[in-house]
Amino acid sequence: KLYYAFYTFSVVGLIIFGGLIAPVLELRLGLGGLSYLEFIEKMHLPTQLALVDPVVASFVGGAVGVLSALLVVEVNNVKERESERCFYCGGEGYLACGSCGGVGKVQRSKVSGSIPCSTCGGTGKVMCTTCL
Repeated sequence: KLYYAFYTFSVVGLIIFGGLIAPVLELRLGLGGLSYLEFIEKMHLPTQLALVDPVVASFVGGAVGVLSALLVVEVNNVKERESERCFYCGGEGYLACGSCGGVGKVQRSKVSGSIPCSTCGGTGKVMCTTCL
């Protein structure tokens, strides 16, 4: 879930940068040298090409492509890890103690009460032998 949120915010941030901030810096403040329209006219190319700035478009498109690839890799890693979890303990590494039933205490006798389990040390859990 966190990966999806990070991906969404990153893509939105890149689109805002590429669609709003970069053109303002380039055209209104004069940063970035020649405007793309001036470059197109100088090269005697059709003016329709000047409607989209290729530097900004390639930056945003490339960044979104990289983020998409990273998201796919991370989702596949999470799915792979889920399938590799232990069948017995579910990946926790501990199982309920069989001697005390996971309670942590063993009933010694009705008169003397219960004592801590000697197998699990009173924790109620033992290490999973499959995960060792």
